Formats: sequence, structure tokens, C-alpha cells
Amino acid sequence: MEIPKEFSEMIAKDIATIDKLSGSESNQELMKLHRKLDSRYQACVKDWYKGIWGTDKDASNIFYSSIEDYRDELLDNLYSFKGKLETFQFQMNVAQNSNSPSTQVNVTTQVNVSVSFEQARSQIEGMTSLTEEQTKEILKKVSEIENLVKDNTNKKTKWEKAKPILAWLADKSFDVGMVLLPLLLKINS
Repeated sequence: MEIPKEFSEMIAKDIATIDKLSGSESNQELMKLHRKLDSRYQACVKDWYKGIWGTDKDASNIFYSSIEDYRDELLDNLYSFKGKLETFQFQMNVAQNSNSPSTQVNVTTQVNVSVSFEQARSQIEGMTSLTEEQTKEILKKVSEIENLVKDNTNKKTKWEKAKPILAWLADKSFDVGMVLLPLLLKINS
């Protein structure tokens, strides 16, 4: 997740505000800053309350009444907030929103496919759940994929030729898919 520029600037200003603390601020001023930072970042920064004075035993909530009269604890919390915000700027302690409907998917472009066409044919022939007719049909598709892999045309053309095979494969069993999908990945190599 990339931090929006405005949010990043706000974090930098809040860190600078903590740096500028002189120690002569009243408890009321410290408490106001503490609440402001807490309300801004508690949902964004992972383990925001861990190591903070005045939290419950699970470090999931803070009891302001337990720290409002304790200047050293307020300052200590603010300096802890500063460290957490500095780390947050590098996205090292980002809280994951479990209620978020989005899903993060990491994709790598390097695929190591070690299944040979002969191994695939052998696996298909060994599948006792297939009829003789199904076995022949699947072996024919293995040969089609092998011809695509050996074809000297560009990847785009190969992909166009592979689409009908993928559509056909979508209607087959999981076991058949697990054998043929790695073969289709060889088209890229």
C-alpha cells in the first residue's frame, strides 16, 4: 500500500511536533496531542497500543483517565508514538484491515515448471477415474499443448491458441487441471 502524499506529510508534521516538545507543555496540552495522534493512527499502525502506558492487558484500548495526571507517562507515550510513526512511514508496521473487502495478491513472473509432457501423459494414463474415451481426449490436449510450446510463433499468438484449451480444461476435474496447467505455463518459457 502506498501512502498518499498528504497523509505522509501529515505524519511528518506530527513527528516534528513531537520532536519540538520542550517539556514545558502542560499536561492538558500533552493530553490533547496524545488524543489527536491516537485518533489519527490507531487504526493504521499495527500494535499501536503495545508498550503504551494506560492500556488494557491486551494492548487494544487506552484508558485516558489512568494517564491524564502523569506527565512522564504522557511524554513516554508520545515518544513511542513518534517511533511507531517513523516506522510506519516505511510501511513496516501497517495494520491489516480484516474488514476490508479487497484482497492483496502478489504475483511473481518467474515460474519453475518441472513437469514433462511424458510425465503428464503417464499421470493421465494412470488416472483410474477416467474412461478410455476421456483419457484419449486429454492425451490429445497434452499433444496440442506440446505443439504450442514447440511452436516458434510469438507468445501472443500462442496464447490465442491456448484459450480454447483453457476453456475446455475449466470443465475438467481438479486432478486433470493439476496435470495440464503446468504444461500450459511452459508456453511462456
